[in-house]
Amino acid sequence: MKSNRYIMILFFIVTLLNSSCSDTFVDDIDLKFCGKCAHTGRWTVDSLDFNPCFSTQAECLDWAKKNGYSDRGCVLCN
Repeated sequence: MKSNRYIMILFFIVTLLNSSCSDTFVDDIDLKFCGKCAHTGRWTVDSLDFNPCFSTQAECLDWAKKNGYSDRGCVLCN
C-alpha cells in the first residue's frame, strides 16, 4: 500500500513540474560564460573554457577565429 502512495505522489510531482515548465521560460534564460572576466566590462568568447578577456568585441572575435572558436560569439561581461 505504501508503494502505491509513493507512486501517486511521484506522479503528481512530475505532472506539476511538466505543466509549470515551458520552453518560453527556458528561452528567456540568457546564459553567459564569463569566467574570470565576469563583472569586468570586458569581452570574452562565449564558451565554458577559460578564455582571456578583451577590451573590444573586435579583438575578441579575432582571437576566437585564430584559436578555433570561429563558431562561437563573444559576450560582454558586465
